[in-house]
Amino acid sequence: MSLQSLVRRRPSAAMIVAVLALFLTLGGVGWAASQLPSNSVGTAQLQNASVTNWKILNGAVGNWKLAFGAVGPRKLENAAVGRAQINTGQVQARVTGTCSAGAISSIDSAGKVQCGSTPPQEFGTSSATTTLGSGASAVASEALPAGPSYLVLADPHAQITGGSGAQVEVDCTLSANGASLTRSLIVDKGANDQAGTIPLVLAAPSSHGAGTASVSCTKTSSGASPTVDVASTVNAIQTASNS
Repeated sequence: MSLQSLVRRRPSAAMIVAVLALFLTLGGVGWAASQLPSNSVGTAQLQNASVTNWKILNGAVGNWKLAFGAVGPRKLENAAVGRAQINTGQVQARVTGTCSAGAISSIDSAGKVQCGSTPPQEFGTSSATTTLGSGASAVASEALPAGPSYLVLADPHAQITGGSGAQVEVDCTLSANGASLTRSLIVDKGANDQAGTIPLVLAAPSSHGAGTASVSCTKTSSGASPTVDVASTVNAIQTASNS
């Protein structure tokens, strides 16, 4: 076969179709890469783990792109949040250090302890039994020296007798250095006597003058009026506020 006959030979229909298919395929890839409609790639089009760290632009994911509660404890690596990542004005850093003598007198926001030469002072008293009347009744009190702040604890114990069928409420308030806390005991009184304790824990601020930690209680009842007797202890432990 001569060269002239090869040049004059026409391509077959199969060859034309194959060339067109190749052209459309190559052109379609270029079109798909540059002509995707907006929002055409969604969750259904992404394979699991197809978007990795290297494919996320620095700063692309900010607070406003995270749903509330989206990042929980299971999504944080161990030690991912340390002292450098917290605001020590809002979160207390881990307490470090010990006192070889005396006791801790204060803790700064970075967790460093300050030691005092003497252990904290403690004050306490136990009261006699007081029968509650129609108004507030003083049950127990303890004097507190001026200066430090205190952690104050009390446990008024109420004994309820008589007044069968009544609902009885006993309200007790612990007060110290201008702070106060009130909790209640509610009892549906049957034929038998009943009793209950109201635990109270109060952080009392420091005071320039001498103060008093005190417990007072009141009673209210529906129907018959029972007798309510209350006794309490009061204990105060000297503390120091974090600096």
